[in-house]
Amino acid sequence: MKIAALVDFPYWEGNVGTAIRIESLCQSLAKVCDLTVVSSVTLHSGHQSFAEDAPYRLIDRQTLKEIDKRLTGIVYPRVRKDRLSTVRSVAEFCRMENFDAVLTPYFNRDWMAEHIPPETLRIVDTIDCQSQRTRSFAAHGLTPTFPMTAAAEGKQLDRYDIALAISDEDHDEFTQITRTPVITAPFRLPVNDLYRVRANANELLFIAAKSDVNDMSLAYLLRDVLPLVDRPVRLNIVGNVTVPEYRPANTEVICHERIEDLREIYTKVDLALNPTYAGGGVKTKTLEAIAHGVPVISSDEGARGLHHLLPEPLIVNDKEQFAYVTGLLLDNNRLRARLSQQMMANLASEAKEDWLDPFLHMARAARAAKLEAAAAR
Repeated sequence: MKIAALVDFPYWEGNVGTAIRIESLCQSLAKVCDLTVVSSVTLHSGHQSFAEDAPYRLIDRQTLKEIDKRLTGIVYPRVRKDRLSTVRSVAEFCRMENFDAVLTPYFNRDWMAEHIPPETLRIVDTIDCQSQRTRSFAAHGLTPTFPMTAAAEGKQLDRYDIALAISDEDHDEFTQITRTPVITAPFRLPVNDLYRVRANANELLFIAAKSDVNDMSLAYLLRDVLPLVDRPVRLNIVGNVTVPEYRPANTEVICHERIEDLREIYTKVDLALNPTYAGGGVKTKTLEAIAHGVPVISSDEGARGLHHLLPEPLIVNDKEQFAYVTGLLLDNNRLRARLSQQMMANLASEAKEDWLDPFLHMARAARAAKLEAAAAR
């Protein structure tokens, strides 16, 4: 099965959740498919080793530009001018390579596949369930970047031949609103157990990019949760999330706006915190802490898609309990070590790539049906 994954952002930088998800998915697909990633942005020299180490072929903007030089007379009336070169060269590249399928991340990248050959399968990686995210945000008076009703999301999904869900929770949501077959393709990171149990534990970690939800989660953590922890703590904040001026009397705040290698910070902290109360999909900050062996205290929303990996004591949903568990774990080295080991054991026992064989079977059947229909025409 030859598949082209189409992206319009430098996912190799791995600095946002969508980028990390795409690389995770490509690493898995490359084990069973002839995979090519086609990016409409340039891979600069500083990241050349990424392409050399990848278990798939990576085509960037430079190659697409060379292809497009031969296609300047082709114009698609309904394609935006700033997208024409990419759409045109991607369609030609897919025709030349005769891909069985193209994969795009979420609906707002479907324009890249707008003019691929009609018999080519269209696969969408949903990233998360937008209608669920919309409902979750609305419960707190917020509006996500892409608000969507279940009916609207179902219509979008109906345009694809196969949909990939990031978790079983999202899979269950999607199967209620679309006729398109849905397969759960879990979002997983390489396991890199860096956790070391330290005496006199007091180092906490909150990682987040700037967004309404992350800003509110950090404000909630500082104003409502940490003041209830009955001991001095140090909160390490990573990312460009908005940091409120308020500081609890028991909390020292250290801001790390950008860390090139997050492994460094994970070796220095005792607990990660994710008290988010709105959102959707799998929470990257929770998953990342798990993959590094750092016990992460999370709300149910922060553990969406990951409940089976987190020991029960680490999931709490009110400020008093969140603060109590934080203090309890900081005081108990043995308990922190046990929870870290349990998370690692959960990760090791998970059959995270069992979806690949059913996916291939489904994709081959769908491709054969499309080719048969094309021949009949």
